[in-house]
Amino acid sequence: MCEISSLEKSIIKTLAYYDIFNYPLTLEEIYFCLDTNTVTKDKLSWEIKSLSEKNIIYKKNNYYLLNPDYNSINRRVEGNIRAKKKMKIADRFSKLISFFPFVRAVFLSGSISKGYMDERADIDYFIITKRNRLWIARFLLVLFKRIFLLNSYKYFCINYFVSEDNLEIEEKNIYTATELVTLIPTYGSNLYNDFYKANSWIKTYFPNYPIRNTINVLQSKSKITQKIFEPFLNHRIGEWVDDYCMKMFLKFDKKRYGLLEKESFEVAFKSHKNVSKHHPNYFQKTVLEALKKKIHTLEIQHNIVLN
Repeated sequence: MCEISSLEKSIIKTLAYYDIFNYPLTLEEIYFCLDTNTVTKDKLSWEIKSLSEKNIIYKKNNYYLLNPDYNSINRRVEGNIRAKKKMKIADRFSKLISFFPFVRAVFLSGSISKGYMDERADIDYFIITKRNRLWIARFLLVLFKRIFLLNSYKYFCINYFVSEDNLEIEEKNIYTATELVTLIPTYGSNLYNDFYKANSWIKTYFPNYPIRNTINVLQSKSKITQKIFEPFLNHRIGEWVDDYCMKMFLKFDKKRYGLLEKESFEVAFKSHKNVSKHHPNYFQKTVLEALKKKIHTLEIQHNIVLN
């Protein structure tokens, strides 16, 4: 059995996670994604050099990866350029979303929040709403998408909502930690800071990852459309409408995706009063299973123990 240090294990597991997505990392990105904060970048460079000498990791053009398939580097660079171009579209739609009733904050999630998009990628949004009005907000946004965007998800994929009084994410694992730590706030900087504090558990996975800079992000404040529309649904009628919308969305999801086993359905289509998740592909499960398999393969390939 080949002996490797705890830091080397952390480096390999970090690269393994992103290897699932065929995405090589820079030295700084590896540092940000380590599960330990007791290492300097100089020490990290030395350990990476040691792993390179053992042919466990490879380097080209300042990118590190677990196999010498350097085509992934070109793929990454192209995807980074594409994501940068799409940010203007994402900012415009974020601004639009911020005008919808009961919306209090908008963050970018998914691949664009990692600074990468392939040709088929959607722009995903993570939305924080007013307490007990989440489902009305989701209904109005879905209605807009179906009518004005012909139900296209390309630039308007709204698949995760939480309310301002329910900011802590229940599922706590490497996948959700990665998704949360990479969120890009585009509206509601004050709620982004509250959200980050409510999910401080992500520091267990990413103690070095910096919080996003919100200096140019507007704070949440009432827009003219919200001042006009929201008062009509701020009383008992609003409670009834919100409950009704939740029941209709859940009924639709059960009818269309009800073949999923109960536990998987509950995670992929989490539908409670102050949280709504709509992930038909249940990507979380796919990624976690792929990571487990990847680590097992690396252990056999290099005769090492990672877990």
